[in-house]
Amino acid sequence: MQNALPFVETPLATIRYTAVDRVEVRFKPGQTLTVAGLAEMMTMRQRLGAAGKHRLIVFMQEESDFDLPMITTDHYTLIPQPNTEAVAWVVVNDRNERFTRLDLAYWPLPFPSAVFHGEAEARAWLEAV
Repeated sequence: MQNALPFVETPLATIRYTAVDRVEVRFKPGQTLTVAGLAEMMTMRQRLGAAGKHRLIVFMQEESDFDLPMITTDHYTLIPQPNTEAVAWVVVNDRNERFTRLDLAYWPLPFPSAVFHGEAEARAWLEAV
């Protein structure tokens, strides 16, 4: 039986509804996060999530790398996400955590966000916000 919930794939990530109000983004292994790649992913995520409000969980990869312009770009102003209510970032190493926290500090999001090392903690937080 095929999953009836919406799903889309970009070169950078897979984007999937896991419930009517939950979306998961999983960055693909070996990909470098670029402004253009993230903009494409966010555009597709907005199209996929245009039907209603949702909370998002984003999974980084161990080997995720970042182009320097990533830190100088306000991604959520560039590609607004009006249906996103909250986002939890699941990081797998200290480097990804530092980069994500630095980006969030420099470009605060218009909705609650938090960084976690564990999926269970991230999901619990999304339920509570």
